[in-house]
Amino acid sequence: MLLGAISKRTIADPIFRRGSTPFWSVARPNGPLTIPRRAMTGKQQVQVDRIGRTGIIRLDRPDVLNAYTPDMGDELVDAFRTLASDSEVCAIVLTGKGRAFCVGADRNFLNGEKGQNGLRLGEEDFIGGFATELLTIAKPTIAAINGKAVGLGCTMLLPLDFRIAADSASFSFPFARLGLMPGMGSTFLLPRIVGDVAAREIIFGSAVLDSGAALRAGLIGEVVADDRLQDAAMRLAATFETADAATLAAIKSTLNGAAVRAMNIAVETELRKARECLAARSAMHKQEPIPT
Repeated sequence: MLLGAISKRTIADPIFRRGSTPFWSVARPNGPLTIPRRAMTGKQQVQVDRIGRTGIIRLDRPDVLNAYTPDMGDELVDAFRTLASDSEVCAIVLTGKGRAFCVGADRNFLNGEKGQNGLRLGEEDFIGGFATELLTIAKPTIAAINGKAVGLGCTMLLPLDFRIAADSASFSFPFARLGLMPGMGSTFLLPRIVGDVAAREIIFGSAVLDSGAALRAGLIGEVVADDRLQDAAMRLAATFETADAATLAAIKSTLNGAAVRAMNIAVETELRKARECLAARSAMHKQEPIPT
């Protein structure tokens, strides 16, 4: 696989050898970045750093396994846009803090609760259309999946260019079982990544894949030991430092050109179908007889 080949080419560099200082702890010329926040209060739910020429976005709700909220969605959009426009950044890594990547939407928001941004789940840009923008980011995007990725925690990975998983990672697609419509263009992206038959088996069957099964399916490109995940992501990001940024952007734009057009249709359809499913479910519950 491409990622395996990259690892073999770069692993000989002393900075990447086991026992040496991890790449991301060498020099921090920039460190944590201040991302312009929208009108919100409370703790930030996304942490952003720039280490060398790599931008790192970390989901930062480890106490609830990085459960997603509309506020987190807004912060993710701001973080990606900030790093995408930073001329010093050559690649962007997305990962989670703690023992999980993201266990899906916070249950409180599945019940209609509004975030600090005043939006309900699905009304924010991240779910409402940002997946297409992710495809158009000119820089390589890398997911470093630590622990569980569930529901939205899986679909947010699909627009990224590369996906590297820790050995303990797992991928759960519970949408059909929970009566939820998968989003973020996943109905288009998942078949594109793993093939149509495998995508149907995963989505229709509410599949849970361990890291090995995900690798065999093509959902991820590499599996590494848990304690080497960040090394692997940073090593891959470093390979793009010597590439011509304009050429890399042109190649990515060409690779994703047709996908962007299809994604716009997929996202719009998913949102419409999600509303229809919700309305049908609400109507069904209203018609149920009241127990006596």
